[in-house]
Amino acid sequence: MKESEFEIYLLADAKIVSKTKAVRSRISKGKLIERHFDESLDSIVSDDDKTYKALLRIKAEMKDQNGTVSNALRKYYVFINGKAFPALSEYQSKKG
Repeated sequence: MKESEFEIYLLADAKIVSKTKAVRSRISKGKLIERHFDESLDSIVSDDDKTYKALLRIKAEMKDQNGTVSNALRKYYVFINGKAFPALSEYQSKKG
């Protein structure tokens, strides 16, 4: 994870109200994902299928009831790719 650059990106996000706490939380969740999958976020978000599978695994394996862990991965995806990752159902139907 490009931690410093990601932090700057998050701090500039007008949708994030509680800057310090929310930014730290997303970075912390990003590190948690990297440890859980033993893979960098950069590698995960470099491929849409990997991102999709990671989001499914986060739901299944990481007890992400409120969506904060998957939100961190989705924010990182936007940071790297410049666009939002689609909803899981939308991506799955697109794959056929």
